[in-house]
Amino acid sequence: MATGRGLRLGEAILGGGVLALGLFIGYETFLLGGGAGNAPVGPRLFPFLIAGGLLVIGAVLLREALAGHVAHERGLELDWRAVALVSTGLIVEMLLMEYAGWIVAAALLFAFTARAFLSRRILVDAGLGLALAILAFVVFNYGLDLGLPGGVIEDMMAPAETDAE
Repeated sequence: MATGRGLRLGEAILGGGVLALGLFIGYETFLLGGGAGNAPVGPRLFPFLIAGGLLVIGAVLLREALAGHVAHERGLELDWRAVALVSTGLIVEMLLMEYAGWIVAAALLFAFTARAFLSRRILVDAGLGLALAILAFVVFNYGLDLGLPGGVIEDMMAPAETDAE
């Protein structure tokens, strides 16, 4: 929807919303505690990076809307099949996360998303998703000591624990 001077109202609202979201995340991150110690990377780094990215994207969207630029004259057609596949993958991941664990759920989400991008190599996509999910699990669980939901595969990867009585 365009108004008098070529202002694209929908795009302006979207740009303003993204800008407001960036400001909100930045403000809330500023209110967080700085964390313990003198570590250069603390709990506020990534939220600040996300807030900064949202601020830049929101400002660019708002500038384009105010200038009246149209990215696509004919508009964009939404690929409902791709939306359905990615949505199904997210729902499957949420439903399986607690029971099958992080690795299986993330691998299936990767396979659904790859299929949404028209990949026809289902086994290759599932294998690549499995490898990336295992890598993410190892990095988060053992490298960062942040527990992801365990399942069958995760139980096989767990180090043997001895009972010290």
